[in-house]
Amino acid sequence: MQVWAFILIFYFAGAFFLRENFGEVFFRIEGAWWIALISLALIGAAFAGHIRNFLSFMSEDRHRLLYAFAALFCIGGVELLNKEYNLSLQQPVQTAAVAISPVETEIQRSWDGHFRAIAQVDGTDVGLLIDTGSSLVLLRHDDAVRIGIPLEDLEYSTPLTTASGRSYVAPIIIQTLKIGDLTITGVKAAVAQPGALHSSLLGMTFLEHLDETVIRRDRLILRK
Repeated sequence: MQVWAFILIFYFAGAFFLRENFGEVFFRIEGAWWIALISLALIGAAFAGHIRNFLSFMSEDRHRLLYAFAALFCIGGVELLNKEYNLSLQQPVQTAAVAISPVETEIQRSWDGHFRAIAQVDGTDVGLLIDTGSSLVLLRHDDAVRIGIPLEDLEYSTPLTTASGRSYVAPIIIQTLKIGDLTITGVKAAVAQPGALHSSLLGMTFLEHLDETVIRRDRLILRK
């Protein structure tokens, strides 16, 4: 067997085992299969030269030349395809730029100096006093009744200290709480006992979901 046959065997064995993208070259680059088929045809013709009948009309020099041509064509073709494949991987992927605008709501300061908002609590309008000192959203008992919270499910088991003093509240989960364009789902909240709270409070379990809470003069800006 000619030395070019060994070169081809070692070359393709090395390419197959050492190059991760060797198989992808023939599937992704246009024209790769033609080079592969022509190379195989040349190699087959060269090996066929060992058959006596074939050697009868092919000289030894032409036999070696065919081996050399097959090897050079095959190795050069694969290297060219591999170069094109690597260049295709380096091309930048065009992605559409999407501008995401923050959602914000402004609340005007009330006459008494506090910030109050009309929120939709599970679809019901409820007046809330914004209180950063409250650890959670706290609803008056009559507001909870208007919202439709089942009173039989309330358990006043959580101790809480408010401006009115220490009391026990019933923990609940508000499914949706919306103020202006801001909507927060799954808000931890609580219901105060009857007569224990003067106003429902918008506390930290809502505010902590926001990206920014800013006071500018007489405006409170809630941004997400």
